[in-house]
Amino acid sequence: MSLTGGCQCGVVRYRITGEPLGFARCHCTDCQKQSGSAFGLSLYVRLDDIEITGELAEWRSRAASGKEVIRRFCPVCGVRIMHVSASGADYVSIKGGTLDPGHGLEPQAELWTASRLPWVQLIEGVPQWEGQPPSHDALRRSWAAWRSGRTLAFYDTHAADYADWSEPEAEPPRLAAFLDKLAPGARVLDLGCGTGWAAAKMGQRGFRVRAMDGSRGLAAQAKLRHGIDVEIAEFTDFNEFETLDAIWAFFSLLHAPRDRMPRHLSACSAALAPGGRLYLGLKAGTGSSRDPQDRLYTYYDAEELRALVRAAGFRDITLEHGAGKNYDGSPTENLYLEALRG
Repeated sequence: MSLTGGCQCGVVRYRITGEPLGFARCHCTDCQKQSGSAFGLSLYVRLDDIEITGELAEWRSRAASGKEVIRRFCPVCGVRIMHVSASGADYVSIKGGTLDPGHGLEPQAELWTASRLPWVQLIEGVPQWEGQPPSHDALRRSWAAWRSGRTLAFYDTHAADYADWSEPEAEPPRLAAFLDKLAPGARVLDLGCGTGWAAAKMGQRGFRVRAMDGSRGLAAQAKLRHGIDVEIAEFTDFNEFETLDAIWAFFSLLHAPRDRMPRHLSACSAALAPGGRLYLGLKAGTGSSRDPQDRLYTYYDAEELRALVRAAGFRDITLEHGAGKNYDGSPTENLYLEALRG
């Protein structure tokens, strides 16, 4: 995605090039004073994912949490743009009111509710803290769940059309080569199986197959077209130990936010027996974005992907580049990675 914003007078502008880490509403008295309103909005963004034009002024003070914060603002109109931790952090807090209209983002956490003005109604169903949360883990999980919901909404709504577009006429050579390396009767998971065409091919080859996907619409297409019973689960639900011999994750994990990928790869490693085989299909590039269908895509370069897979406990990593196409027919550069659990 590409979010933009700036100050009131236009001297300072910014562009957010990567997927935000979280979005919260803060009711602390500092945010009430800073915003001149009932609460502040904090959009958490990686340091490397924001580009700023124009000079920012700053001053330092202690936040309600007791930590020193660098507060940066436009020196002309005085609008607060961001907060940065003086002690170091992997993110900055963009003041959400400075985003340009039309961003469509909704806060997915409530902070400092103890000082909330009594006439402000809390958002239902999101994590809430009376003060400062001990970490951002739950806040980020809540945000990721909301964002992934928008991706799943496309697949649920357009499942039949997507199935028509995505299903290959014949067994793809990459799948055939992957299956040729497995022992007869191997336990294989099609992780993010979509319409189930790959799981169907695996079953035809005599493997013990499981299919998993977060979209109920795609699962219905898998049942209709291939007789595949799909386990409805999101990537964060996958938590097993040595139950599988192989995992085929073909252009599914590319929908996961970047900060969740280490956890997902570690879960794949834990679920595989020693020597188990992993196959990934991803899109090459940097950052993350949303396509015209509002699906989240996270891009990787070869070096970053190798490092992530190695850190998750895999070895004998092979990686290839190849051409592909998007749903709208535009070309893509893809990464195809295969590795063994160490």
